[in-house]
Amino acid sequence: MASRYLGEDLIFIISQPRSGSTLLQRVLAGHPDIQTSAETWLMLHPVYALKQSGIQTEYDAKFAAQGVEEFLTNYGDGMAVYDDAIREWARVIYRNSLEKNNKKFFLDKTPRYFFIVPELFRLFPKATFIVLMRNPMAVLASILSTYVKNKWPVIEFFRPDLLLAPRLILEGLELLGDKAIRIQYEAFVSSPEKACRSICEALGIEFYEEMLNYGNTPAPKGSLNDPVGIHRHTKPSTTSLEKWKELASDTQHRHFALSYLEDLGPDIVNRMGYAFDDIFDALQHTSGYGQKQREIFPWSIAMKPKEDWTLREHVTADRYFAIRNRGYFKGNLFVFRKTLRDILRLTFKQMRAVD
Repeated sequence: MASRYLGEDLIFIISQPRSGSTLLQRVLAGHPDIQTSAETWLMLHPVYALKQSGIQTEYDAKFAAQGVEEFLTNYGDGMAVYDDAIREWARVIYRNSLEKNNKKFFLDKTPRYFFIVPELFRLFPKATFIVLMRNPMAVLASILSTYVKNKWPVIEFFRPDLLLAPRLILEGLELLGDKAIRIQYEAFVSSPEKACRSICEALGIEFYEEMLNYGNTPAPKGSLNDPVGIHRHTKPSTTSLEKWKELASDTQHRHFALSYLEDLGPDIVNRMGYAFDDIFDALQHTSGYGQKQREIFPWSIAMKPKEDWTLREHVTADRYFAIRNRGYFKGNLFVFRKTLRDILRLTFKQMRAVD
């Protein structure tokens, strides 16, 4: 039997989205031995195919996982066969790209791999794992400015990236141990050569200073990538390091930031390499107190899928947007009428059901 493929030519970047992973990827892609793609999302489905939760399919993923497991257990050599099949599948796909482009390593930067770090490590113990950390308030600020843009319910899409990723990444770090190359975003942009040299040394390849000028490196093909920040510079830059503190000057952003900080808690934030108390103090000290106070869209509602909102939460959200679009008095009147109509409609519907 041929030796198992254990990922010896793979590099995984594990991080939250908006944490600088595109920048790190672009710099490393400047090495003549490294191939990459915008984001592959390649390993998520084969790993999730045997999960009992977290995946929905037209054919019912839960029954499918049960069927595959029963087949392998009753008529095969057990579940380890499935792991070997994933490895062989991955070997064919990744090495096809390496051979086509005459490279030695494939760099897979897919932020939601934070969900499957244990599985990736089990499947590919010889892969190189780069764990990239960034101040979670900077991640929040980037998501707000890049994707949300005052459409507060949109932020719910990023709930796993904001609330689950930090804990899962820390658990991944503990599991990986000395197999992980841990990089703080702030240290990387401040001393990019030091970080790149350490990565190249771990890979056993030569460091090239030209890598740092990623403006000379073609952007990886694919639409799933940083749409804004990467294009503002041609080298790693420290200009945005303190930008997250601007969250404090806007009442809505400040509410989100303090709520997010509270949800993460001191243990998670401190273990990520950032001082919880310092972040809290920075968000408290603001020039925004002098500005006109306005309605706040609650973080607790923003973090829930709209279909899970209670009637009260729907009314709260309707009131917020009505006041923002129509003014205080007209907005409240509009919501009162709308809520009354909704209650009457629901009452009539229930009465008909009884009849």
